[in-house]
Amino acid sequence: MIRHLFLIIWNQKRRNFGLILEIFFSFLVLFAVLTFIINKYNFYRQPLGFNYENVWRIYHDVKGAPKAEVFAVQEQIRNALRTFPEIIDYTFTNGNVPYGSSRSITSLKKKDESYDADIFTVDENFAKTLNIELDEGRWFNEADRFADYNPIIINGTLKKEVFGDEEKIVGQFMESYNDEQRKIIGVVDQFKYQGEFAAPFAGFFQMTDTTFAVRTLLLHVRSGADAEFESRLNKRLNQIASNWSFEVSYFDEMRKSTLRETKIPMLIFLIIGTFLVFNVALGLFGVLWYNINKRKQEIGIRRALGASKNGIGWQFVGEVLVIATLSLALGTFFAIQFPLLNVFNVQAGVYITAILAAILLIYAIAFVCSLYPSQQAAGLQPAVALHAE
Repeated sequence: MIRHLFLIIWNQKRRNFGLILEIFFSFLVLFAVLTFIINKYNFYRQPLGFNYENVWRIYHDVKGAPKAEVFAVQEQIRNALRTFPEIIDYTFTNGNVPYGSSRSITSLKKKDESYDADIFTVDENFAKTLNIELDEGRWFNEADRFADYNPIIINGTLKKEVFGDEEKIVGQFMESYNDEQRKIIGVVDQFKYQGEFAAPFAGFFQMTDTTFAVRTLLLHVRSGADAEFESRLNKRLNQIASNWSFEVSYFDEMRKSTLRETKIPMLIFLIIGTFLVFNVALGLFGVLWYNINKRKQEIGIRRALGASKNGIGWQFVGEVLVIATLSLALGTFFAIQFPLLNVFNVQAGVYITAILAAILLIYAIAFVCSLYPSQQAAGLQPAVALHAE
């Protein structure tokens, strides 16, 4: 039976070539869309590694003030922040904060191997302010500023890249780009500062010192903090540094904007995929109706010779599934190259899942679209079918 179905489609290859090609390209587009969505969903499922709720970012433009003045003013700001009961914790850090647009990358070395990593310059309050938990070791403290080593805290991705499956790495050293020794004092699981849909990245934290003046203040405020508190805070900050400018933003809103940047492309891809699926459905309907109208005499003869209604109906369903199979075989050949060649550095499991999902979706569409026309063909009476010219 299956061989007979393939033979029928082969004999009608010119008529079905356009539909086969349409399903082929639709499969590739569905594969791409599903790969993108599944990959982003896998990232979304992974923990952020920090708290974003009720966190405010205050960037201060120091207007070219010398470092000594910046450090002195920031100390006054610290003292002022302690007077506000609405503030739970605060921290000074560099510009690449969660949901921000800044990024700072450097390299670390281990046994002459170099590893690119995002670098975060933070103080001893950063982990407490953003509720960051450590898998191993400890966070920075004030004593680290005066230690004879240069401490860093790395994330789980960098740990895996450098140390593999080694469990305990606290106390080991890595080298910076200028061959300076950096001692690992802690490990965090992840710090996805680019948002929930961002891919895991290698990164590490270093402590602020007198050589680099950071210009970003993060506040963890109580849930009741409102515009009135913000007004009082701004007034106090401007009293301390009247020649500076302060820009307040909120992690909740920054997060929504970041998520939107990923959701919009996902929505566009879904619309394109839906449009192609709709075209495939129309094509399948058209091919079936054409075949039924052209083959009414064949249907009548088969019914007169004793063929059952189910036999007639399932033949047309089978022909549609054969067309889909030929298209999917060609599409799968091209799609399978992506995991084999590790294209775009996406996990092979994501590609395989997307291929299987696209195949099942195409088959489901082909099956559903073939049911009604096939029932119409099976319902033709032999006398009516044989009378058709």
